[in-house]
Order: sequence, then structure tokens, then C-alpha cells
Amino acid sequence: MLDEADRIINNKKAKSTKIAYLKNEWETYMLYGGYPDIITETVIEEKINSLKEIRDSYSKRDILEAGVQNETAFYNLFRIIAGQSGGLINVNELSATLRFKNETINNYLLILQKYFHIALIKPFYKNLRKEITKMPKAFILNTSLRNCLVNNFQPTDVRLNKGELWENMCCRALAGKHGMVAIHFWRTADGNEVDFVLPEIEDPYAIEAKYDNALVKPAKYKKFTETYLEKPL
Repeated sequence: MLDEADRIINNKKAKSTKIAYLKNEWETYMLYGGYPDIITETVIEEKINSLKEIRDSYSKRDILEAGVQNETAFYNLFRIIAGQSGGLINVNELSATLRFKNETINNYLLILQKYFHIALIKPFYKNLRKEITKMPKAFILNTSLRNCLVNNFQPTDVRLNKGELWENMCCRALAGKHGMVAIHFWRTADGNEVDFVLPEIEDPYAIEAKYDNALVKPAKYKKFTETYLEKPL
């Protein structure tokens, strides 16, 4: 009996150690990404410096290839989106902030999508009068680039935006599995929201991305489940 008890305890310890290791690796990936040179670098400052060099070289290349005339405005737009990744894109507000025409902002957004820096996901709706249907949500497709743009490499246990970072990672994972066009979100004018909806996978399949399980509140999604789902979220 003692040998069996020891075996169970050792298995639990091994499992706990493995989970802790995987969690640490995943959080490192969220912060610094998966570039080989970044992964193998052991000094944090060097990781960040290398990421900044990659950010600047890629941004410069894409700006030149796309024929962007105002590099500063383009880069500022990129940083704004990074700072509010997972938020709604309001072209009118962006236009007023950057003091550029709406068509210029829309053109820059297309360029950022073309070069796979950002993804715009569309809202899922059936009732046009109650749900917000015009503005998409924007996500940065590379979280390490996002952290670089906003200059925030704090570990997840102390950073205030870890929920947004996790949602960004979930969006990227869903896109890798189902394709970006399959991903939507749901939000009503009175504040009800579900992070991701995949209407073509099931009818529809809904996902709420929360870094902390304690933040999951089933009552918040009651309206969605009652309206669209035969089974709970």
C-alpha cells in the first residue's frame, strides 16, 4: 500500500511539474514569440533588442513595398491598434486622432492586413437593430510584435492587460485551425459580448477567452445562449 501511495504522489508531483513547465513556456511564447534567434537567446534584454530590430526592419520593408507616403502616421496607427488589440476599430476616431482622411486610414488598415500584421474580425449578428454590426475587432497576429509596439514585456502575473494578450493568442490559435474568415465576435449595443463565434463550425460555436477562470460568468452570456445555442456556452 505504501509503495502504491508513493507512486501516486510521485505521479502527481511529476504532472504538476510538467504543467508548471508548459505554463512557463507558453507565457514566454506570449511575451517573446517564436523566432528561433529569440527562443535561443537567454538574456531578456537581448531578446527585446532583437525583437525591436525585427519590428523596425519588417515595418520599414512593408512601408516601402506598399508605397506608404506618411511613415509616421502609418506607424502610429500600428501602435494604436497594438495598444487596443481586441478592441473595436472606429475609423472615424482613428481619423480624428491621426488627422488623416478616413480613406487613408482604411488604406493603411488594408496594408496591415495584407502583410499579416493585423486581422480584422467581423461581428456575428442576426438582429440588426440590437447588435453592433459595422465595426470589426482588430488583433495583432504576433503577440511579441504587439508587446514590442507598446513596449511592454512585463510577465503575465503583474501586467494589467494579460486578458487582452490571452485573447490575442486565442484568436491566433483559432485562425491557425479554422482560418481567419471563419472567426466572428458577438456584441450588443447594451454591452453583452462573446469573444469569438464560429458560425460555420457549428450553429454557432462560441468561445469566451479568459486568462483567469474566476472571470468567467455564465450569466453574462445568457442572452447569447438563449438566442443562438441549443447547448450552454
